[in-house]
Amino acid sequence: MVRRRFVTLTALRWLPTGLVAPTFVLLLSARGLSLATIGLLTALYSATTVLSELPTGGLADVLGRRPVIVAAALVSAASAIMLAVSTTLPWLIAAAVVMGLARALDSGPLEAWYVDAVHAVEPGADLTPGLARAAMAESVALSAGALASGAVVAWAPMPTSDALVIALSLPFLLKAALTLVQLVFVARWVHDDVAATTASEAADATAGGRVARIVANATATSRDVPHAIGRGVRLAVARHTLRRLLLLTAAFGAALAGIELLAPSHAANLLGGTANAAGPYAVLVTAGFLGSAAGSALAPLAGRLARRSSRAAALAVAGAAVSLAVVAAPFAGIAAAAFIGFYVLLGVAFPLTQTLMHAEVTATERATMLSLNSMALQSTAIVITATLGALAVATSTALAFAVIAVVLGLGSLTLVRWPHDPAPASAGTTSATTAEASA
Repeated sequence: MVRRRFVTLTALRWLPTGLVAPTFVLLLSARGLSLATIGLLTALYSATTVLSELPTGGLADVLGRRPVIVAAALVSAASAIMLAVSTTLPWLIAAAVVMGLARALDSGPLEAWYVDAVHAVEPGADLTPGLARAAMAESVALSAGALASGAVVAWAPMPTSDALVIALSLPFLLKAALTLVQLVFVARWVHDDVAATTASEAADATAGGRVARIVANATATSRDVPHAIGRGVRLAVARHTLRRLLLLTAAFGAALAGIELLAPSHAANLLGGTANAAGPYAVLVTAGFLGSAAGSALAPLAGRLARRSSRAAALAVAGAAVSLAVVAAPFAGIAAAAFIGFYVLLGVAFPLTQTLMHAEVTATERATMLSLNSMALQSTAIVITATLGALAVATSTALAFAVIAVVLGLGSLTLVRWPHDPAPASAGTTSATTAEASA
């Protein structure tokens, strides 16, 4: 029951995101913003997310998962409406900040609730099947949303520019509506576990007692979080393998932020305008999401064929760098094939590099290292989105693609001569794991 609800809520969470993913840059372009300005707005969104991550995580620990998930849905709906109707730069800046706050609020409490709920019923339960199915639901929901986005824009009997609500605004309005649908299911299904409340806590369940506990928990959280971050940073600095993986994650952030910024504008140039590009680009983004899922499924086979996980990952990252450079091709068919190839190859690399990271840490540092990974990804995205648009305007889109391709290619070098490479899973092991996950 809990697993089904978690998978359903994950799909409801990512479907609205899929709706707006292909049209975000196109909408801002239709509002008259240059690629450089769009890059700065995207960097502002990433910076807001990074700065809000730890405070919102502590809020989920103090107040519970449910209120933070509800707040995330409400703030996400508000940001979508703001983006849909904003026509001036100040309002678009405000919308980017609100969107970043929504992303930070949403990064983790749903999964934390699932883990809490499962452990409340069975403390030693295997979480892998539920998390794997949720990841599949996420990819499918993103793909469905991206595909629907193109159809909505193509069929909307609305102006393409110079109006408060244009055709490219509709996916954002639909996102707001679907986010409110998600909110209804969250309100019905997500409940913070109170079964572990002790008798002394129950006796102190007055309003004053609850406030005192909240203040005490907030104080403990504000004290513990910096210690946890410091411990993870010290570990990453001391261990060269983790330093190399963080550099690779930073390269991933540069590549992903760069392609998300440059590809929509490049598609619009190849296809004759933002309105003409919306439908085909939505289909392309859908293919990219599905390609990433397919690449992840091929990762174990790639590790076995290369005989080392690090070697397979390095080859996949290098291949993704080449594909990224080719996305700038002046021919739509070649650019589209390279776009899909980029996501397929990164899909192969991600699970392999995550395996390498988990082999380097213990359970006590695992969550901290994952947080540092996320920060490395987002921090590089801030730099890239703040500068790459200006570079593309001042020079060319092809050169901007070449820059991020070089960064990703250099990232692949971090995996050369990896010292502690876990043996790739055998076919028998893979089959057994797959059977267990599908149970």
